[in-house]
Amino acid sequence: MPTLSYVVQFSLNQGATWNPGPVTVADPFEWNQEEDAPRLASEILDKTYRQLLDGDGTEDIPLLQVLVWSGSVPQGAPLATSSTGTDSQWQATGDLIEEIANDIRQFEAEKKQHEAAAANTQTAINNSKDRLARLVTSAARMKMPQASIAHRAGRSREWVRKTVG
Repeated sequence: MPTLSYVVQFSLNQGATWNPGPVTVADPFEWNQEEDAPRLASEILDKTYRQLLDGDGTEDIPLLQVLVWSGSVPQGAPLATSSTGTDSQWQATGDLIEEIANDIRQFEAEKKQHEAAAANTQTAINNSKDRLARLVTSAARMKMPQASIAHRAGRSREWVRKTVG
């Protein structure tokens, strides 16, 4: 059963020199025909590029090139090649940009919801405080003892005096 081998090359100087990675033999159960060589080259390039995109962004992404040969050792002209910018790498970059932008939009929407909920909660607190103050004032007019009002309101007698006063 024929196998395919490939090498991923990196260039940090716009392709003036290429630094080849190790030779990898593809799984013979997945990639056993010469017609699969272009697909293997494209998929390996895409996988490698996506891994680089998921980095922390502190280093530039190098140019990439994948070369695929028939057999377990690279010999002669490759059956297929795939280089950065020629396959789905721009799509991968665009997908990642879109994913991060969507995350930001979602977080902003969540923040707005939380801020609206906090504003509604503060309004409810203010309304309840006003209602409590009116009720405490009414209770004091009915000659309810301030100690009893303070105890039931969960407030100090000083608070009751200031509210009624």
